Parts: sequence; C-alpha cells; structure tokens
Amino acid sequence: MPGSSPTCDHRRLADEVLAENPILVSKITAACGIEHDAVPAALTEVIRFLDLIVLSGNTLSPSISVDLAWHEFILCTRAYAAFCQQHFGRMMHHDPGGSDDKNRQQFQQTLALYRQHFGEPDPELWGPARPLAAGDCGGCGGPDALL
Repeated sequence: MPGSSPTCDHRRLADEVLAENPILVSKITAACGIEHDAVPAALTEVIRFLDLIVLSGNTLSPSISVDLAWHEFILCTRAYAAFCQQHFGRMMHHDPGGSDDKNRQQFQQTLALYRQHFGEPDPELWGPARPLAAGDCGGCGGPDALL
C-alpha cells in the first residue's frame, strides 16, 4: 500500500509540500494564528493525522489547529490530491460533522493513537486553540484534553 507511516519523516514531507506550495505558509499562518516558522510543524501534524486515519481505519477528529491547517492544504486542490494519491493511494476526504460528544470521543481516540505512534503531542498544536463552537468542524477534547 502506498503511504507514509509512523516511521517516515513527516517533517521532510511537510517541508517538500511547503517548498512546492509556498502560498501555504501565509495561508496556514493566518488560519491558525501562528508564526511563519511554526507552519512546517503544523503541516507535519496534518500529515501525521492523515497517517493515523489510514492506520486506524476509523473516523478520527483532529485538534482545531490541525484541522485549520488541513483546510488550507485541502484548498490547494491539485497539490492535496496529488499528495494523497502518492502517499495514501487515495484521496483523504474531510467529512466534518457529528455531535460534540462524538467529536470529543473521536478526538480522545486520535490522541491515544497519536501517543502510541508518535509520542506525546505538541500541546501548541493539539491542545484546543479556542473552545469548540457550533461552526467548527474539527474535534476538540476541551481545555484539559491533553492532561
């Protein structure tokens, strides 16, 4: 099966995507409210999240910050589609929705899988950037999700 894995260099993949799509730096900076130098780390977490979906075979929920960075990657449709095909063998669709309780449950499952495969998640990117609101499509485990 094509794809990256927990042992692949996710940061290198993120750097390659950003080199080929420099517009993503300003887009992710604005969407996530982070500095330019934090963008490679944010995109790295998006790629790790996508890997977790493939590894688990389940529906998972990202943090709000990872979700917002993922949105910006998705909007570069050609680059995103090519990346997904090359690394996952298929398009990795974004299907927002579900109840707050279901999203929280999926977010906790995501964090457990993340810890199993990658170690402790960065609280700057995996902790809630702001409380989950009705219009958010990412999952959020609340203020103490990483405790």
